[in-house]
Amino acid sequence: MPTPDETAAPPQALGEAEGAPSPGGSAAALPPPDADLVAPSPRPAPLPAEFVRYAVALEAPELAWGYLNGRLTAADTGTLAFLRRCDLGPGPGEAFARIHARGTDPSPLAALCRETVDGRTGRGGDAEDPRRVWDYLELSHRLSRGDADGGEASGPQLAAGRREFLLSRAASGRGMNWQDSSALLGTDRPEEVDAAFERGEELVGVAVIGLALTHPDPTAILPRVARALDRALASSDPRLRHQGIVALAHTARLHRTVDRRCLDLLRRCPRGSEADDDLWAYVPRRRLPWWLWRHRLGEPPRRWLRRVGKALSGARGGG
Repeated sequence: MPTPDETAAPPQALGEAEGAPSPGGSAAALPPPDADLVAPSPRPAPLPAEFVRYAVALEAPELAWGYLNGRLTAADTGTLAFLRRCDLGPGPGEAFARIHARGTDPSPLAALCRETVDGRTGRGGDAEDPRRVWDYLELSHRLSRGDADGGEASGPQLAAGRREFLLSRAASGRGMNWQDSSALLGTDRPEEVDAAFERGEELVGVAVIGLALTHPDPTAILPRVARALDRALASSDPRLRHQGIVALAHTARLHRTVDRRCLDLLRRCPRGSEADDDLWAYVPRRRLPWWLWRHRLGEPPRRWLRRVGKALSGARGGG
């Protein structure tokens, strides 16, 4: 009776094509491998919520699809659901509120996400094909880390995705609730603010304050603060001017920095504002302009010198 070793077929060499002649000259093709033994292609690694929140304003079916297909962890799904609920407010954000309420328990979260994805049929909009936004986000994340193949070739694809999933949504105003000041205080995408300026949104100044409170990069915040101050000064709008000043104060407090453009505009505003105080308290003094020093220290140095000179002259005359 033959042993198992005598009856087992020899393993195919690495790189040997199916149907290639064996060393003995036989051209008989090997049977196809069992489908159950073929390793599935690995899923992409989950994307961090801190990247996704700034890259695009997700719709509820897209968020749900991302969790069901391994693009997000349960914890990050809940985080993004909470943030989008804050962006949209109680009514428009109800679908996100339901996802956030499920917590991180996989079974109820997956069931609700399947229901949300299935319910998108017939609604129209980008959420009709939720995979597309995740393909864009994955490419954008890889390029941001410098580990994507064919970076130059991916440029047009990345630009098209940014235009469709970020800029177009911001331009339409559907990424935020522009009637709700509380929602706008959570603004975290600069593109939403730019589009609001273009549309002439009444509450754009509130969104600038929100951006100052939530965005991690002051170089993304300060140009929008300057735009608010510039528009307020040009139109003599005291409310927008104050909102720009408050946003500048938050930026100084949280990031300890300011730029020349904002300082030039602030100089044209009344002294004694929140921005004056927080710039003096949090930004290195060597970076602050002379006019703010003069305001904080009181009288101009030349008047001090004249007073010192008079005191010295009087002392010499009296001696």
